[in-house]
Amino acid sequence: MRECLYLLRFDDICPTMAWANWDPVERRLARLGVRPILAVVPDNRDPHLVAGPAREDFWDRVRRWQARGWTIAMHGYQHLYVTREAGLIGLNPRSEFAGLPRAEQERKLAAGLAIFREHRVRAEAWVAPGHSFDRTTVDLLTRLGLPVISDGLGRRPFSEPGGAVWVPQQIWDFCPRPPGIWTVCCHPNAWSPDQRARFLEDLEAYAARVTSMPLVLERYAGRRPSLGDRVSAWYECRWNHGLRPWLSRALKGGRGMARRPA
Repeated sequence: MRECLYLLRFDDICPTMAWANWDPVERRLARLGVRPILAVVPDNRDPHLVAGPAREDFWDRVRRWQARGWTIAMHGYQHLYVTREAGLIGLNPRSEFAGLPRAEQERKLAAGLAIFREHRVRAEAWVAPGHSFDRTTVDLLTRLGLPVISDGLGRRPFSEPGGAVWVPQQIWDFCPRPPGIWTVCCHPNAWSPDQRARFLEDLEAYAARVTSMPLVLERYAGRRPSLGDRVSAWYECRWNHGLRPWLSRALKGGRGMARRPA
C-alpha cells in the first residue's frame, strides 16, 4: 500500500465534555461523510474531563453515532491514573491499568464493558488513557472480546498471534505524512475557539483521504508485524518526542502538534 490515508480519533468523550467544541465538529463530520473513532469513557471520574454540566442524552447520542457507522471505542474505565507505569507504548509515566494485578485490570475492563452493554453500545476498539497499558491488559482485552487496539507508533496495522489487532496512533494534527495509515488523535475538550476553527479547516482539506476503522481492519486483516513496523515505530517515537518538539520550539510556530498526549 503506497498511499497515505488517515483515521480520525476523538478522545475523552463523556457526558461532561466540551460540547461547544464538539457540536460543530460533529455536524462537519456528518456533512463530509467522515466516520471517526470516538473514545468513550464508560464511567468518567476524572475532574479534568468536566467542562460543563453532564448531558442527559449522552448515551442516546453514542447510540446514534454507532448507528451512523462511527467506531465507538472504550476509553479506559474511569480515566483515573493510579500507577506510575508507562506500559508498552512508553509515552506517559502514568496509567489506569499498567502495573496493576491481573484481577484488578480484569475487574475494571469488565465493569467498563458492562456499562456499554447496559446502554446498548458495542465496544469496537480499545483506547487507553495516557496510551499506557501493559501486556496483561492486551491479553485480557482479547479474552474479553475486545482485541482491536488503537495505539502504537508503526505505519500500518497488524495482528499478533494471540489475537490482538493493533491500529497505530501516531499524530495529533493533520499533516503531510509518507505512505501508511495515520491516526490523528484529537482532544476537543482542550481546544480554544481558534484551535477548533483550525481543525475544521484541516478537516475540509484532508477529508478525501480520511478512511474508517472497518475499512482499515478489512484491508489489513491477518497482517503480521514486520521488521519495517519496528523500524517505523522507532522513527515515529524519535520524531514525535525528540526532533519534532525541538523544531516546534525553535520555530515558535507549532500549532500544538508536538505536545505529549493526555
